[in-house]
Amino acid sequence: MAGVISQLKQAPADGWKFVQDRLAKIDFFDETKADLQKESPWYQLGGIYYLYWMVVIISGVILVAIYLPTTSQAFDSIISFSENKLGMILRGLHKYAGDGMIIAATLRVYRMYFNAEYKNKGEFTFVLSIILLLAAMYSGLTGYLLIWNQRAFWATKIFATFPMYLDITPKYWYWPWEGIVVENTWFLPNAIGAVTKMIGDYTHQGMTTSQILLGGSSIGQATMTRFYSLHFTISLILLVVTELYFYKNRFKRLNLRMPAILIMLGMVLITAIMIPAETGSRANPEVTPLPILSDWYFLALYQMLRYMDPYWATIWTVGIPVITIGLAFLDWGEERNMWKRPIFTMVGIAAAVEFLVFSAMIVMNKSNIETDPPFWFGHMILFMGIGQFWHWGQYQQQLPLRAWVYGCALFGVWYLFFWHVFAADWLMVWFNSFSGGALPEGWNPANLYWSMLWAAFSIGQVVLAEILIMVDSRRKTRQEMAEAGA
Repeated sequence: MAGVISQLKQAPADGWKFVQDRLAKIDFFDETKADLQKESPWYQLGGIYYLYWMVVIISGVILVAIYLPTTSQAFDSIISFSENKLGMILRGLHKYAGDGMIIAATLRVYRMYFNAEYKNKGEFTFVLSIILLLAAMYSGLTGYLLIWNQRAFWATKIFATFPMYLDITPKYWYWPWEGIVVENTWFLPNAIGAVTKMIGDYTHQGMTTSQILLGGSSIGQATMTRFYSLHFTISLILLVVTELYFYKNRFKRLNLRMPAILIMLGMVLITAIMIPAETGSRANPEVTPLPILSDWYFLALYQMLRYMDPYWATIWTVGIPVITIGLAFLDWGEERNMWKRPIFTMVGIAAAVEFLVFSAMIVMNKSNIETDPPFWFGHMILFMGIGQFWHWGQYQQQLPLRAWVYGCALFGVWYLFFWHVFAADWLMVWFNSFSGGALPEGWNPANLYWSMLWAAFSIGQVVLAEILIMVDSRRKTRQEMAEAGA
């Protein structure tokens, strides 16, 4: 008992030391990795982010003097200075430098993830890199509406109204023998939805959040004013924090050589000249474009949201960055080589593939999960299967194969019962599909066959795992018998 009390007394000091150790190693834009930049260009990504950020700020200050932030004049003001060659280039610099920030920040997060830079007291730096990425993305989102064109208007409407679903009772997923299976939603314990719904009944947090963003019940002048101020404020706050950090630590702000600076600036300048920033058509609240498209870096997220129940889509929008940040504090192993961390490596690869494919699918208007083969569950099972066998091959003595294989197999089986096809007598559905019988109206055979394929893959993993375990067990037995006979 005395030992427990002693540990509790020491906990605040240990916690403060934990924070201090990580604050001492914090890194904003790879300014502490000047030596590593000579070995690998990947360590120049922080400097590239900072360089493009300065281009965005300088061009933005000039655009502020020309832009008119009202719903009646915003679009016309953009058309007016886009007709001028210099104004067109200036707007292109602002837009493409912002895109460059997001690309550099994304690649930097991936570099830190694959190289496990969040280890050895680097957790806060990893979290900061994600914050910088989110800041660039949401600064771009707020600036997107300022164009006041049709595409930006409707993309913003989806984003700003999604929090309202937090106040609505979510669709639950029940076991098939209870007679109810809700299609096209994620399974999470009903208690989560019940708790958030109860909170929403008292606080109306979803409606409140949406109204704060919109400045009312719909997009209008109040929304324009809020987004205009947020677009400016995000960069202002980050700039103040960054300058205080550099002033205190006396770090060099831009660890890029002059040739690299000229190349990066030349790329964004040539792009601004050759591909002028899109203007589009004036926003029209009465006409809904199909499909509704955001800027390129939110396309994958929009596609995922169209596949899910709106309640869980809202939860996952916040959950994805939180889970990513949590990985930095949950990966306790000492290994940093990505080829020796197969599970983490395959998760990162799967996320990159999902981003690219989802972005392409929404552009092609492939968003109906009832008619399009559900790519994302299939590739998740595939990549995790590869990762778990790879992991077992390296660490078969330290980690049982069953723990990983059965987890993936359970996911595959859960996914089988997830589909509404199996809400009825699914054995009869299988029989009808094989015998050439007609499926019930609205049921797509592609979903049935894909689900069967993934179920077979999951079962195959279990069978193969048991075979490998049995073979390994017999090999060890023979080896022990041989050693005993000797």
